[in-house]
Amino acid sequence: MRKFLTIQRPSDVEETKGSENFLTSWLHKLHVGVAMKLGLMLVACIAVLLIGASFLLSSYLAKQLQDNALEVLRSNTRIFHNNIITEYKRVTRDAERYSNVYINNYQNMSPVPLRSLGTEELKALLSDTRINAHFTELTSVFASTFIREGEQFVRVSTTLQGKEGKIATATVLSHDNPALAGLIKNKPYSGVVTLYGKQFISHYEPITDKFGQVVGAVAIGFDVKLALQPVIKELLAVHIGEGGYAYVLDAGFSPGMMVAHPTLANQHVENITDAHGYKRYADIMALKNGTVYYETVSGYGAAPRKRVAVFEYIDGINWIISTTSYVDDVARSSNLVRNSLLMFSVLLMPVILILIAATSRILISRRLNKVLRISQSIAQGDLTVNVQVDHNDEIGDLLSANEKMRQSLHSLVGGVVSHARRVHEAALNITEAVDGQASTSVETSSSVAEITSTMEELSASSTQIAEHSRAVVDIANVTLDDCNKGSDSMGELLTRMADIDSDNQQSMREIMMLGNKSKEISRVMIIINNVADQTKLIAFNAALEAASAGESGKRFSVVAAEIRRLADSVTESTFEIENKISEIQNSINRLVLNAEKGSNSIKAGTKACKVSADRLHDIVATAEQTSTAAMQISLSTQQQKTASNQVVMALREIVVASNYTSQSIKDILSISQDMTQLSNELNQASQSFKLTDGPDVQA
Repeated sequence: MRKFLTIQRPSDVEETKGSENFLTSWLHKLHVGVAMKLGLMLVACIAVLLIGASFLLSSYLAKQLQDNALEVLRSNTRIFHNNIITEYKRVTRDAERYSNVYINNYQNMSPVPLRSLGTEELKALLSDTRINAHFTELTSVFASTFIREGEQFVRVSTTLQGKEGKIATATVLSHDNPALAGLIKNKPYSGVVTLYGKQFISHYEPITDKFGQVVGAVAIGFDVKLALQPVIKELLAVHIGEGGYAYVLDAGFSPGMMVAHPTLANQHVENITDAHGYKRYADIMALKNGTVYYETVSGYGAAPRKRVAVFEYIDGINWIISTTSYVDDVARSSNLVRNSLLMFSVLLMPVILILIAATSRILISRRLNKVLRISQSIAQGDLTVNVQVDHNDEIGDLLSANEKMRQSLHSLVGGVVSHARRVHEAALNITEAVDGQASTSVETSSSVAEITSTMEELSASSTQIAEHSRAVVDIANVTLDDCNKGSDSMGELLTRMADIDSDNQQSMREIMMLGNKSKEISRVMIIINNVADQTKLIAFNAALEAASAGESGKRFSVVAAEIRRLADSVTESTFEIENKISEIQNSINRLVLNAEKGSNSIKAGTKACKVSADRLHDIVATAEQTSTAAMQISLSTQQQKTASNQVVMALREIVVASNYTSQSIKDILSISQDMTQLSNELNQASQSFKLTDGPDVQA
């Protein structure tokens, strides 16, 4: 209650300044009026806005100017590119026209059309050197006449200078010349060719005989640099900004050679670097089309300046046309606009400050002073002050709020006096009741503490039982796993015994079949013995017939004797075979007896394995029942442990709650005593307020 009635002191206001921003704190420290502070605040905001707008506008303008300058560079590059392409095409057309004129000179020397001449006649006509020299003298362009020899074209007449400055007569058209393949196929060619270290814009025209065969060719050529010199001069005459210019870079015939440049003409520039080691010309030749930025130093000790270059590739002559300019040239206009806006802002700020201060003094400061006087009267305890609202604005609302505050304070102070006595009496009653409740709470807390100690001992015993039951569960599980593994092994043993029994039965069947086969062999041997006996009888009869035949039967007698000897041998062999077969049959019989004994043993082992498996299954079932019973015991002990812990926690909470209740009762007793003292202080404080206009009536 005391906290709500405490009036905030000036020191409390000072403590809240730490959370305010820098500008607000600075304004609070100024010993000037609200109007001046408001003016300074507005001027600062307007200054920040104008300065920010100046920088934003200059940045935007610089960006636009850079884009426009870059577009101007692109336009100039495109114009120069188109001019060179146009001039190149014009020179190419001139080469075609001159080629026709050159051929007409040969036509004028022939009484018949060239296409109606034979091969030798046409070659003889083309070998005339007078036409070539006369044509070059009139046109100042080089001309060559070729005679075809196989797959080559030999110059028979030319004004082209070859190596060491000599006329290139009797030389052949090189294989890397792009016109060669077309001439062989009776096709003309127009374009740039390289001849003896120079580039020429040339036109090659094939010449055929009356059979349509290509016999020769003529060529007209213009030196590329001389032919495009007017366009190059126009390009070098263009200046862009302070240090902008255009140049032409060779990217085909002599890569890196500067064809046209204000200072680097006819120099190799591919290894020239900028202030940071960047090889801009090498990069330009690699890209062929695009835009690059780099920095250059204009002189010793000068700071690097950034440049931009826009370039395009010219097909046909393999040149790169580029325009370049300083980047900071376009930023000067934006800097001038920014500086002008900043100067205008600086000059405008005092005028704005004076206008805002004057207006604020009339509309704010005077009326705030009135509100301040009323608030000071109310703060001194005068609740009879008269408050008049003059305008319907924020200050008028502040006056209305002061009037409502005065009325509320008037009602509050009047009610506080009447209620203070009642509060004092109630505080005394509360103090008596709290004393009795405090003693009861102490006794309850001690009883609950004794119960908690007993339950903690019970919980410890439950924890030990749960741990031991858990160990029994683990042992039962291990036993169950071992029984399952033994049962699986016994099942696998039964399977193996069944396989052995099956294999043994199969072996007995095979042995029986072998005995049957041996008996069949015995029958065959009986048949063989019979055949041998019959053979001996036949041999004996044959010997008798041979003896009766006399001299002519001697040879037959020899044969009969050999047959009889063979029959005896067969009989002896058959007897030995019968003995062997008899031994085999005896062995087979012994194998059959042994197999039967083994089969009986296997069956006995299988039966024993089945009995063992049945017993293992019984053991597994018993182990499962044991594991289940152990799990149930463990769960029961865990539940008992959990219940004991919950009871202990509940008792501890009851102990804490009883202690807290005891402490709360003590706090309530202290508060009731404070309330008694506070009611007296309220009664004394209310005497300082003035509630009526009468001089002797106090609250």
